[in-house]
Amino acid sequence: MDIESLLRSHRKALVMAAEAAIRDTGKLPDKTQLNRLVSICGEAICGEEITSYLRYQASRRNPPWPRAFAETVIERIRGPLDTLSGALPEAERDRARVAAWRVYAVFLARAYTYASAVGDSQKGQDRDRARR
Repeated sequence: MDIESLLRSHRKALVMAAEAAIRDTGKLPDKTQLNRLVSICGEAICGEEITSYLRYQASRRNPPWPRAFAETVIERIRGPLDTLSGALPEAERDRARVAAWRVYAVFLARAYTYASAVGDSQKGQDRDRARR
């Protein structure tokens, strides 16, 4: 089975992991940071490159990535990555991990967009109630 076919069978786990990462973390990065993550995933050749990027961003003086969020993002993908990697020969694992990160980053951006829209809607409703 090729990596793309195998990855297709893990998409649900990646969607759920991304939604959990957004839902379970208080402070989120800006949307531009998630778009940058998608770009980094597109350039990476191993999964460790991506986790290194996230940890670097979270440890900067004025971190664009809240540390708790970066660690949650890394932790949530671990299960799907382990399952995916276990089904492949060692030589294919890095390619599969990067492919999974690419899909996961897109799902993170989508979940973020939804959470932001719901949050903005909730803030508007709270303002309307306060005016009454």
